[in-house]
Amino acid sequence: MQRINLPAIKPDRVVPVLLGVIATFVIGVILLQLRSVLVPLSVAILLSFIFQPIVLYLKARRVPTWLALVVVSAALALLLGLIGFLVYSSAQSLTQAFDRYVPRIDTLIDDLQTLVARFVQALGLNMTQLDFNQIIDVASITSVVSSGVGEVATLLANAFLVVLFMMFILAASGELSIKVQKAYPTSVAARIIDVMDNISRQVRQYLVAKTVVSAGTGLLIFLVLWLLGVDFPVFWGFMAFLLNFIPNIGSTVAVVMPSLLSLLQFDTLTIPFIAAGLMWLIQMVMGNIVDPRLMAFSLNLSPVLVLVSLIFWGWLWGIVGMILAVPLTATIKIFFENIDGLRPVAVLMGDVSSANVISPPGGEEG
Repeated sequence: MQRINLPAIKPDRVVPVLLGVIATFVIGVILLQLRSVLVPLSVAILLSFIFQPIVLYLKARRVPTWLALVVVSAALALLLGLIGFLVYSSAQSLTQAFDRYVPRIDTLIDDLQTLVARFVQALGLNMTQLDFNQIIDVASITSVVSSGVGEVATLLANAFLVVLFMMFILAASGELSIKVQKAYPTSVAARIIDVMDNISRQVRQYLVAKTVVSAGTGLLIFLVLWLLGVDFPVFWGFMAFLLNFIPNIGSTVAVVMPSLLSLLQFDTLTIPFIAAGLMWLIQMVMGNIVDPRLMAFSLNLSPVLVLVSLIFWGWLWGIVGMILAVPLTATIKIFFENIDGLRPVAVLMGDVSSANVISPPGGEEG
């Protein structure tokens, strides 16, 4: 038998790989243990990209830095406070009113059991009687709803930390460029500043476009449910806004959840079908027509990477982590895209059609 001689693995190649594995494990533990601080910090960093031009504009008009920060922070705090009050009150009402839907759930379960039994008999199969009341536990549904509401309430409760972190981040707006100019030669400093400006601009364009599309989707779903008389339209509209940051899965859940509630609320199927159809139409138009037009560049992440990021951040930070997963991953991809040494990693993070879509600094194709 002929022996195959495999090349020996050199120690200098094994050590970096092992160090990378250890570093990944340590970073994961840190992200998990510091969740209560890192979640609002991550939201504050993403929001700072959006509000940074406002602060710089006010500074350029010779408005004191502290006053610019107070204006932006107060506006954001007022908006978050208003949304938090409306959503939390609707969520509490939903949790408290869930008991009145229990008889309707029992009726639907009995109808489903009868339908399945007739179908089995029509096929001529002999199966034991199934008790769907044991399979579908109403108490577990209530627990899931309550835990989801609790996650949303926790996210809104961290609004103070988000505003506080964002104030400190925005306070340093524009100062980093000055420090770079003082720290490096003119040519090197110009290159670094160009890269930073490009990263900031692309991240801002992505976040603004995604936020506008998500807000529009939530508003339209709220209007549809409100006009049709579905309970708690404010809560479902806000959930559609948040879940729209989760690709595919989020938009599906944002349609299915209020549709199921309408099935429990109304005795006929007319309004539930109309609500589901209109919400699907809204999701399709906003996601496939409005979103590409608002996005100044294409940032197609690999579907496998999106799935892995959803699992990873969802495991670390729960539902909030799943909401932040794609924005964080997209921000990292934009950062890698603008660094020469990391640009191959950015290409691997995207799908085949997204290669060479985002232009590196200076307008050249990567």
